[in-house]
Parts: sequence; structure tokens; C-alpha cells
Amino acid sequence: MITIAGFFLMLVSVLKAQAPMDSLAATDISQNQIAGSEASLLESVDYANIKLPPLGTLFENAKSTPSIELLEKERQLAQKLLSKEKMAFLSFFRVHGSYSYGNTSSTSTSTDVMTPIFSIANGYESSYWNVGASVNVGLESLWDLNGRVNRQRLAVEKASVQKEVAFDELKQQIATIYVRITNNLVALKTASENAAAYRGASLMIEQRFRNNQATIQDLADVRRFENDAVQTYQSIQAQISTDLVLLEIMTHTPIITNITTE
Repeated sequence: MITIAGFFLMLVSVLKAQAPMDSLAATDISQNQIAGSEASLLESVDYANIKLPPLGTLFENAKSTPSIELLEKERQLAQKLLSKEKMAFLSFFRVHGSYSYGNTSSTSTSTDVMTPIFSIANGYESSYWNVGASVNVGLESLWDLNGRVNRQRLAVEKASVQKEVAFDELKQQIATIYVRITNNLVALKTASENAAAYRGASLMIEQRFRNNQATIQDLADVRRFENDAVQTYQSIQAQISTDLVLLEIMTHTPIITNITTE
């Protein structure tokens, strides 16, 4: 049975044999090992060459998300209502006016025992105009005039603060996902190298087993290490894929699209 020290010596020899391989080649080995796995969300993504946009760009693009735009519309509506309240005193005044124009005509017929029937037609033009104004001041409305303006001003400030709070929360979520992706990309590289190393060790112990130089327990132990390394790689890769999709949705920035079409 191979001891732990012997196993690590064997693993070191495998790593030395694979020394000409760089990290990208190691990634290719581990990807070939798990190519048929359904756990990978984006198989076409080259995880070794992912470049995220700057955080400032993501924050700026996030302003166009529906939730932030909705709060901005509410702030604009509150601002319009504030302008209306500032002119509320005009509701105390009433102005009216009217104008009419027309033609009036009449025909009269007259006769008596000595005079034959005759008709007389009369016509004339007429016009009429009227202009007036009135003031109707409600004491309650007059007393509350400044209060209405102040309340609406507070509504504008509240809408602005709500937008800023929502945007800050969104930026925190974006930053959290951004940092997680960055850290997981580093972890993915290490996981791919481990998966490649255990794959090499598995092939080597399998050959030793065929030559009766290792037991079935030795082979099972190395295979278990290999499976654990592959599962770790898959888990990190799936998390990165999920976070990339979330980041694209939250910021309206074509991150995945750029990666898969390059």
C-alpha cells in the first residue's frame, strides 16, 4: 500500500513531468475532464481570459436599470408638483370674458281699407362683449399656502433620498458580486491546476495498478481525490457563471455577450 509520503512524492513527480504546461494548458486538461458535465452554465466562456469592466462603468450603467429609472421618474413627478404648488395662489383669481356678434332682421306687413298690403323689412348688426374678474380667497387655503409648498418640497427631497438609497444598495450588490468573481477567478485557476495534477496522478496510479505495483485501495484513494478536485472546479465555475449573468442583468452591461462572441 502506498503511504501518504509516497503518494505526495508520486504527485510531485507528476507535476514535474507536466512542468512545460502553463496554467492555460492545465485549465484545458481540467475542462476536458468535465466537458460533458451539465454543471457548467457557460461552456463557451474562456474563464482564463475573463476581463471585467471597471466598477465605475458598471455603476454608471446601473443607473439605467428599471428600478432606478422608476425612482427617478417619481422624483421628477414630485418636482413638477412642487412647481404647481408654488403657483397655487393663482387659484384665488377668476377671469372671465365673452363676445357675441350677429345680424338681426325683421319683416312687417301692413294694410287697411284704403291702403293696399305692403311690407317693411328691417335689419341691423349687433355685437356684445363682456370681460370681468373676481377674487375668491379661502382662508384655509390661504393659511396653508406655504405649508403645501414645504410639504411638496419635502416630498421631492424624500424621492431623491429614496433613489440614492436604492442606488447605493444596488452598488453594494454589484461590488459584492464583482469582488466574488475576481476572487473566484483566482480560485478557479488553482482548482484547475489541482484537477490536472490529480488527473495525472490518477493515470499514473492506474498504470501502476495494472502492473501490480499498487493496490485497488491506492487507486480508489487517488480517484476520490481527483473527483473532489473536479467537483471543486465545477462548483467555482458555476458560481462565476451565475455571478456574471447577474452582473450583466443588474448593470445592463454586455459582459457575457462580449466574452462569448470574442
